[in-house]
Amino acid sequence: MLLAVDLGNSNISLGIFRGETLLMKGKISVRTRRSADEYAAVLYDLLRMNRIAREEIRGCILSSVVPELTGLVEEAVRTVAGVPVLRVGPGIRTGFRIRIDDPSQLGGDLVADTLAALTEYGPPIVVIDAGTVTTIIAVDKDRTYLGGCILPGIRASAQMLKETTALLPSIELGGGEEACLGRSSAGAMRCGLLLGSAMMVDGFIGRYTALSGMAGAVCVATGGSAPLVTARCEKPVRQDPELTLKGLRYLYEANRPRR
Repeated sequence: MLLAVDLGNSNISLGIFRGETLLMKGKISVRTRRSADEYAAVLYDLLRMNRIAREEIRGCILSSVVPELTGLVEEAVRTVAGVPVLRVGPGIRTGFRIRIDDPSQLGGDLVADTLAALTEYGPPIVVIDAGTVTTIIAVDKDRTYLGGCILPGIRASAQMLKETTALLPSIELGGGEEACLGRSSAGAMRCGLLLGSAMMVDGFIGRYTALSGMAGAVCVATGGSAPLVTARCEKPVRQDPELTLKGLRYLYEANRPRR
């Protein structure tokens, strides 16, 4: 079995694969004051709760956007599973070209998202990953990663509005359709956050698909806030909640040591 780990700003997403089958997925909240032993204990309990024998884990791949925690999580995995950890980073075989100023700056989660989207849906593609931040990236018909944009995540934006204003309330982001005119402070905030996010995504999709080599691109969304961000989009967007974990599995298969 393969353990796939995506270390994000707010959560650590975990997946256990047997071959191509995702047997289990779970999340661990990111806490910067946890030690490697504490992360190991949480990981051990999560595996045991899902009846996954740690002895059956034969490999691990990890992507991280939190450098100060990467080593701690890798140590936790080695403690629990006793396997080496393949880290997504410079030198890893991706299966696509990266045309940005410094390819080493491309986050491991975006590498995984891109490979999974190319494998599952084919080029050209637009990928939206909506979590603590929202990223939107473009890959052309020749499997070239062209670049993208980074936006504040919808939940982080809602929290920022609450924390930096005296009178605006806390709001729930889930629910039904939003009118384009809010008739209360809470309604106006929901309108701005939900419809505003959808309009931004639609706008970037429109601009990206107008680029050379991007005509007819499939748009795919993943991440915990993806349904909120894309539900009100006018452009068609497919939902794939396991995109990053699947991409990590594809990366592991392309890069694991051969005996």
